[in-house]
Amino acid sequence: MKTRTAVAADAPAIARLHAESWRVAYRGMLQDDYLDRTIYAERQALWEERFRSAPDKQYVVVAETAGSLTGFACVYGDEDAKWGSFLDNLHVAPEQKRQGIGTVLMAEVAAWSLKSWPTAGMYLWVLESNTSGMRFYVRLGGTPAGEGVWTPPDGGEYRKLRYAWDRLDGLAVASHPVSG
Repeated sequence: MKTRTAVAADAPAIARLHAESWRVAYRGMLQDDYLDRTIYAERQALWEERFRSAPDKQYVVVAETAGSLTGFACVYGDEDAKWGSFLDNLHVAPEQKRQGIGTVLMAEVAAWSLKSWPTAGMYLWVLESNTSGMRFYVRLGGTPAGEGVWTPPDGGEYRKLRYAWDRLDGLAVASHPVSG
């Protein structure tokens, strides 16, 4: 596996992985019609726009295994005065989970954030139903730090929890990624 900074040409593959991740994780929560028919086009439009009008503080990193996209992360540097950088997306191909890809991607975004904002922390939101995600974040040193409500693109409301890291230096060396 290797990691590299994503480019606009990666948008279709990122959108496919994002859609597939949601199809698996949110089946039974989000509407089947959305997951089966709408999600890919909606995620494709989102990622095209993110690359087209990327803010300076946006960083997207992809993980590849044998030339195939197996994960990605998107972070917004120093997005919040209190919480620091905002990790908006962390997705690993469902069949590739538990192989260290998520840990490598977390280390990559933490190292990127540390370069420009060495005293800022990082945070993310995770759905309350995502217990495996919460265990993963705790293993990497994240602590629960509040709650909110997520309104997905197809409607509804779901409880989400904030996980935060006050310091990123330990997270940035949580693994030894091979960057390309």
